[in-house]
Amino acid sequence: MGIAPAAASAGGPAYEAWLAADMHGEMGYMAENQDSRRDIRAWMKDAKSVLMCGFSYANPGVESGPVEGSGRIARYSVRTDYHQLLRDKMGELRDWLKIAVPGSHSVPFCDMSPILERSYASAAGLGWQGKNAMLLSADIGSYFLIAGLGLDMELPADSAGPDHCGTCTKCLDACPTDAFPKERVLDASKCIAYFTIESKGAIPEEFRAGVGDWVYGCDVCQEVCPWNRFEAPARALPPPKIATELPLDELAGPKSANVRSRLKGLPIARAVRKRLTRNALLAMGNSGLAKYKPLLESYTDDKDPVLAEQARWSLARLAQE
Repeated sequence: MGIAPAAASAGGPAYEAWLAADMHGEMGYMAENQDSRRDIRAWMKDAKSVLMCGFSYANPGVESGPVEGSGRIARYSVRTDYHQLLRDKMGELRDWLKIAVPGSHSVPFCDMSPILERSYASAAGLGWQGKNAMLLSADIGSYFLIAGLGLDMELPADSAGPDHCGTCTKCLDACPTDAFPKERVLDASKCIAYFTIESKGAIPEEFRAGVGDWVYGCDVCQEVCPWNRFEAPARALPPPKIATELPLDELAGPKSANVRSRLKGLPIARAVRKRLTRNALLAMGNSGLAKYKPLLESYTDDKDPVLAEQARWSLARLAQE
């Protein structure tokens, strides 16, 4: 937890470079409301301070990695969807504040308001923006979510988090799709998380091999970060509901409806059936497993051209093994 002045964000050079280079892919909304993203006072006129909180979603001691026949999903997506959960927690703090300071005004936010949350979190001392553009903490690593509360009162601000990345470039070097044009700048149009979650059409062929077995999100740049040896167990969030690996033949096969029923209430549930199926078909092509050929062949004439093309590509890739 930390406090930042309302004027603390202003975007920063990484955000400006990202905007100038048009690296948001299909996420045009990320380039909209730029003034609001840079300064909370653009949409909360009376804001004077911003309280930022971090909530760990780490699971120390549980190793995640490639599992034959499975597709991987990002760690954050295996727990109950955090958006409303964390907004409610900040809402409880707002309600307490109304009683403690009568007449006070505050607004909770969590990943649903036009604001650069990481910039405010860094200014509030929660951590620093790592070379992978993630917020890093020397105490708990990077596997944590952030939420905030805009306040109409001036509170003593915490010091901004110092940068502890040093000369390390493990996150940049490990990215399978070379999505970092420079330190602290992520080109979303090359990012596995963007491809598997946001992109609606076909994943560009030049990046498909790099996507590997990821079917929702990607944790590669976090998995290699030395600071995650300090990852802290989640206390404020519910425990994981599913594993970080899901069977590919279930995601795209006849049992897909059963799998999707297990995903309800989780962040991964936002992935429509077509997108999750496309990702699973791609992962099958990267798996090197011939057992997927019959299932892939069943999709080659699918009425959806994206799925049909992806199935044909995956079959061709398996034929090369």
